[in-house]
Amino acid sequence: MQILEIDNRVKKYFFIAAFALFYVLGFAQIPAGYYDGTDGLTGDALKTALHNIIKGHTELSYDAVKEALKNTDEDTLNTNNVICFYTGWSYPKTEFGNGSEQWNREHTWSKSHGDFGNNPPCGTDLHHIRPTDASVNSAKSNRDFDYGTVQYIDGSGPTNCYESTNIWEPRDEVKGDVARMIFYMATRYEGDNGEPDLEVVDYVNTAPNKEPYYGKLSTLLAWNTADPVDNWERNRNDIIYYSYQNNRNPFIDHPEFVDSIWGGGSSDTNTNLIISEVADPANAANAKFVELYNNSDSTIDFSRDTWYLSRQANGGTWANIQLTGTVGAGETFVISYRTTDFFNAYGFNANMNSGVVSGNGNDGYFLYYGGNNTTGTLVDAYGVIDVDGTGQGWEYTNSKAVRVFTVTAPGNTWTAPEWIISSTADDTDMTPEWHHKTLEWNGNVSNDWNTAANWSDGGTTSTYPPDAGSKVTITNTANSAKVTGEASCGVLTIDVAATLTIKTGSVLNIGGK
Repeated sequence: MQILEIDNRVKKYFFIAAFALFYVLGFAQIPAGYYDGTDGLTGDALKTALHNIIKGHTELSYDAVKEALKNTDEDTLNTNNVICFYTGWSYPKTEFGNGSEQWNREHTWSKSHGDFGNNPPCGTDLHHIRPTDASVNSAKSNRDFDYGTVQYIDGSGPTNCYESTNIWEPRDEVKGDVARMIFYMATRYEGDNGEPDLEVVDYVNTAPNKEPYYGKLSTLLAWNTADPVDNWERNRNDIIYYSYQNNRNPFIDHPEFVDSIWGGGSSDTNTNLIISEVADPANAANAKFVELYNNSDSTIDFSRDTWYLSRQANGGTWANIQLTGTVGAGETFVISYRTTDFFNAYGFNANMNSGVVSGNGNDGYFLYYGGNNTTGTLVDAYGVIDVDGTGQGWEYTNSKAVRVFTVTAPGNTWTAPEWIISSTADDTDMTPEWHHKTLEWNGNVSNDWNTAANWSDGGTTSTYPPDAGSKVTITNTANSAKVTGEASCGVLTIDVAATLTIKTGSVLNIGGK
């Protein structure tokens, strides 16, 4: 066994990879039948089965955790010491505290990510609490796990950890350990009995308001593969099970469960999300919104895939909002500017609310995947980057712009024929949470095109009259359709014997042409 002494201090050591070859302990076996009922399961079904196996563990006090760590993380070469998790340094068990060359308790799943504090069960769960150099613990703070760019230099010397804004990267030897602890926490805590519902997500800066999320999923999946389970992890899992909590980390016993649940990456990522409407109502400036549409046959889950809506003001300053929640296949997702104003104008709450959606008609909106406007991939665009929209073909001041029905895929370049921009529009002219509709004229109440009750949407009365996102059929009815003022649709079909009248001086915009 080779040990490198740092600056002649007897308290602190690095252990090289040869450690694993000499780390010989009497490892116990996985208890017979412990994972019964998991054969053949994948995805949420497997995650639920594992949750039911490992929940309800024996709980420890926070003081008891300190004593337990002296056993679970004992230095096998010097049993008077513990191994500090992020650095591999060996500190005396007696040197517990917050001072120089002391160790304390590190919550790998930071307490603020779910706001559970030091309270049982989450805040005292040994499966994610490790002894750590006190100053390194402070430096890690509550950051998400991903690849950092700057090596962290502790007051006692350099570490093999790296950091960036909102990011902490541990040393290579424990990257897989970190991943498996995070996956354990997301499986053990599913919101039962007042416990937090912890989730792994594919972005960083996950908990600005103490949200119960941790990232970055794609990085943790890679670490689970690159740093496989070793004997140290197996032994620690056994000690926790047999001596303390009576539950196990299933991803140490079966690391293949990780890919079975989380899919091993984003190879099936659905990026078929488009901007479908941008609104700046002339009579209600604070009722602005941006509508997105999922033009695919699968749900987009923003906790698994990172999406940002970004606004560039007048071709200059950028603002970004990371999307949260889900948008189902063929459904819309609305981000409003002001919650109360939006509700007062449209009668329901948007999916999200953000000051980012403050565009005054000459600002561009852009959808990014995998990050924001500086780190992500541009997927869809309304407007032109670095161009002030004033006087441009995409300006929609005091009005709205709606994506044409026939547009089925996003585009990272704004294309004029894909949009219909009204000359002016009030809040009553907007169509939030409503896109890609197939409507049929029924003329039930009048001949006015712009009256919603004159249109059928799948056999029921339409919520709105047609806009650019609608495919329209005019049928032969007693009240024939008549356009007065300004109207639009994406696709128009007029049945034989049916009549459509466009009043002199009025306009019907069809399909962006």
